[in-house]
Amino acid sequence: MNRKITIAVAALLLAIVIGGVVWTNRPEPPVTGAALPTFDYAAPDSWALKPSPRPPAVWEGVWDIDVVLLASEAAMVANDRIALETRRDDAAETLRDLAAVFEPAGPVYAPYLRAANPDADISAAVLTYLAADNRGRAFVVATDAPLPADVIAAIEADPLLRDRFAGVLFFGERGETGAQAPMVCSRRYKPEDGCVVDVDLRRNGGRISLASDGPVGGRLIDGFIPWLNERASKLAEPLGELEEVEIVEIRRPGETDDALDAEEN
Repeated sequence: MNRKITIAVAALLLAIVIGGVVWTNRPEPPVTGAALPTFDYAAPDSWALKPSPRPPAVWEGVWDIDVVLLASEAAMVANDRIALETRRDDAAETLRDLAAVFEPAGPVYAPYLRAANPDADISAAVLTYLAADNRGRAFVVATDAPLPADVIAAIEADPLLRDRFAGVLFFGERGETGAQAPMVCSRRYKPEDGCVVDVDLRRNGGRISLASDGPVGGRLIDGFIPWLNERASKLAEPLGELEEVEIVEIRRPGETDDALDAEEN
């Protein structure tokens, strides 16, 4: 009898131990939550970073370069356990750290992105920047993800825009899903050279810096402004909105309504 009890107790203990090991090594359930709101990139709060004051348009001064920073590593994930404001703050902090690396090339524009819709958000953000913020300036894209096809198509369709597109500073992983797709390039570059430059980053204690010496941008930034001065055309300042002007009848001196009525009678 005692032997049967001993075996039963041992079996129970073994089952408890095995159950504990299985529970400890179970896969974490996926974190789900309400979908993040769609960003409206015409609104300032959809951008983690925008230069202030606004950089001068090309027709207001000389050529200069903007940096459009697109970081999928800072994309926001739907999560009911973490407040939306906290996720925005975390994304903004990552984007500020990355922006510090690229700011020597020019003022930085960095939109918030959703991890579930990166291509849609990247397209909307870049096309909004081009329509509302670029104002004829040169620009370079710093990214760890491929540019969506509609962004590339928009650059390719406009020769003046294509000329002032300095290219892509790619800080993602090559050979994985983040590998940069073939690019459309300015006339400045030979087809065999392309206009994508890898940027190696060093991460240490939460700080991000260039892993190599030298200014960020390399051959894309170096000499680009002189090339624009010699080869590219600046946009003219756009005309203001059309104003409706009332057409006033022209009369000779003394031609009042009463005088005209008298003549007709």
